[in-house]
Amino acid sequence: MQAARYISLEQMEELTERILMDYGFDPYDKMIRPVPIEEIIEFHFDLNIGWEPIDHLDQQGMVMAAIFPTEKQIVLNETHRDLFEEKIGTYHFTLAHELGHWVLHAQGTPYWTRLSKARVELSVAHTAAPFYCRSFAQKPMVEVQADLFAGCLLMPRPILERAITQLRRIGLIQLSHLYRLAEGLRVSISALTVRLTQAQLLHIDSNGRIYFWGAQDRTEHVQLSIEF
Repeated sequence: MQAARYISLEQMEELTERILMDYGFDPYDKMIRPVPIEEIIEFHFDLNIGWEPIDHLDQQGMVMAAIFPTEKQIVLNETHRDLFEEKIGTYHFTLAHELGHWVLHAQGTPYWTRLSKARVELSVAHTAAPFYCRSFAQKPMVEVQADLFAGCLLMPRPILERAITQLRRIGLIQLSHLYRLAEGLRVSISALTVRLTQAQLLHIDSNGRIYFWGAQDRTEHVQLSIEF
């Protein structure tokens, strides 16, 4: 048995920013570009990415992917390869979600050690058993935390803050601008809108209307370019 950590948004942003900086990806530079999630998984964490049919892991829901900690292997469900190839944002988020299980819930990684030394709330979970990403009516906390990790890693706050600042200088932000930003970051529009709301930068309602949060924007006005 080992401890699965509950980490606040602020702690998760600090952790994922450390991972990016350790890898050499600077979220503070002026270029909006996608986080190289495959490279980070394979070269920074020395994990393998593979494809296999893994529907048998859960008969109750749609299994998207799984991580097998003892094998250091992330397995994407071959059954859904067409979906992943069509929706690159879903593919990247799924990879980042499984990496989140490795970082947050698998003992022995440097980041796990750092978390062990931090004073964060603990709950009990198994680590040797595989974690797998599937559909839930209500997600367990470990899945919520892996989602939070994925969002913070793929959409770092410094990049989002500068992007929204630049868009605000242009004038009224429209959904088309957010779709372009999502494309530039290689994430889905749904993941981006959740992250923007979570970071209290923008709120998008069910009708697609965009609202600014009330806090005064204190980010610097810098010129950004988007890498496609």
